[in-house]
Amino acid sequence: MQTRKFNYSMGVVALLLGFCIFIFIIFITVNSDNKSKDDQIRWFDREKKSIDIQASEEFFLSNQPCPTGLPELYPENTEDLELALEQTVVLLEAVVTIFLDAHSGFIGNRAGKVWAFSRSGLSANPVIDLTSEISTDMDQGLLGMALSPDSNWLYLNHTNKSGTSIISAYRVSDDLVEIGDGVNILLVEQPSAMHNGGDLTFGPDGFLYVSFGDGGGQGDPYGHGQNNSTPLGAILRLQVDPTNWPPHQPAPGNPFLDTPDTDPRIWATGVRNPFRFSFDRATGNLWLTDLGQQCLEEVNVLKPTEAGVNLGWNGFEGTRVFTTSAPDNHRRPDFEYRHSSGLCAIMGGFVYRGSKIPNLYGKYVFSDLCSGSIMALSFDSYPRVISLGLQVSQPVGFAENSDGELYVIDMASGLHQIIPPK
Repeated sequence: MQTRKFNYSMGVVALLLGFCIFIFIIFITVNSDNKSKDDQIRWFDREKKSIDIQASEEFFLSNQPCPTGLPELYPENTEDLELALEQTVVLLEAVVTIFLDAHSGFIGNRAGKVWAFSRSGLSANPVIDLTSEISTDMDQGLLGMALSPDSNWLYLNHTNKSGTSIISAYRVSDDLVEIGDGVNILLVEQPSAMHNGGDLTFGPDGFLYVSFGDGGGQGDPYGHGQNNSTPLGAILRLQVDPTNWPPHQPAPGNPFLDTPDTDPRIWATGVRNPFRFSFDRATGNLWLTDLGQQCLEEVNVLKPTEAGVNLGWNGFEGTRVFTTSAPDNHRRPDFEYRHSSGLCAIMGGFVYRGSKIPNLYGKYVFSDLCSGSIMALSFDSYPRVISLGLQVSQPVGFAENSDGELYVIDMASGLHQIIPPK
């Protein structure tokens, strides 16, 4: 009898052991398959070299005093713009917001949590939580968020623990409560935790535009800004479909589709840290801000016909020559201002196309991380900046609702709508 019990017990143990081995094999196979797929959509520098950054020419140039005569920023107070800020969402470390309509959307913090919000407030729990995957070192974290034109997919741009930039997509339910598992769209290995860029949005043409910085190091010692074989230091234009493989391809009509030794996904190149950009819903122009090295912040207004434009970095910082290898074919910025007390990092916004503030219509609303002041850039007769008389602690971006009304994202407090006084 004991022999039978022993044999039975051994049989159960063998069965359980076999089941565990089966599950382990499935786990390994699935993870191997996922890794293999990720490798197919991953960019990495095949010629990666060890660089002594502090011994480079770029590092030396980055620590020189700025030349005299660079344009200063002196916002005017001449416009009849009595405005106020109304807080709509309270969220510490808020960095990204996207609207579904006039009042509801998604908001995310730097650590990688995303909530749905509406007039009644935030969802009880995050609809996406990437905190176990995300690095928040230096310029890293959850950096960008976009909604597909059909509102079915939410796209995120974040950096993982290994410092790789990941574009991923999440299916959105009708009630906004359920968000599906993420689908990786594109992976880009970063050489450092600086200048990861990180914004993304769908253009009027329906394609996804993504910004990547030069990968860091003072002065672009890796040489990515003027290297068109890499997605770093560039704006990409992608055709995306999370339900197909591969989930992204170069968008039709891209300027370098048939150019040898060039990344065909590139739409514009020569940028340092294009942290924020947006499209003007009235003209289709792309308004791109680029954070400068030690001297200048810049605004570029790019028409759809300017595909393939070279914005000059690291040959130029704004309009000033930065290195001895400055390109001849670069495009000058439409507006720039010098670093000074309280001005250090431009935070791009949107051209106002709402109806509640008529005097602001057609002006580009932006801020600076160091000053916290909210300003508007006008090109009506000549480039001039107007103070809106508004300020937040840590502006990191803006958002536009379906009515064209604008909101500022303050990392210290959350989301605030720009409104006329009540």
